[in-house]
Amino acid sequence: MYIREDIEEEMQINLMPLIDMVFLLLIFFLVASTFAQQERQIAIELPVASQDKPLSAPPKQLVINILADGSTVVGGRKCAAEQLQTMLTEAMQQREDRAVFIRADAGSRHGDFAAAVRACREAGVKQLKIGYIVQEPDASAGQ
Repeated sequence: MYIREDIEEEMQINLMPLIDMVFLLLIFFLVASTFAQQERQIAIELPVASQDKPLSAPPKQLVINILADGSTVVGGRKCAAEQLQTMLTEAMQQREDRAVFIRADAGSRHGDFAAAVRACREAGVKQLKIGYIVQEPDASAGQ
């Protein structure tokens, strides 16, 4: 029985530091939420802008998606090869430093991709990016 009492004495955990920490966190969050509430109650009149402009610049990159059936989608809209050429020409006239990113489905034909690249070249695209996935080699394949 003497051994059993020693084990019980060693297993006691001091919870006082944990309780102190919980109370300190509780006080911190109460004080912080009070300050946030006071800041929202301040009545101020915000200035009015003369023009409504977005804060960020329009994207420099135009994305062309080539689906498995060969159709081309730009900006969420399907377009034919002739429309793609016109759209790219207009986009390049608006912004000459615009890059074009082509994402072709793995099941699409090479000719559809080549047509999109040709349209980019004829529209004067200077930066052409091609989307693909890099697949890591399987480590178990060499064994």
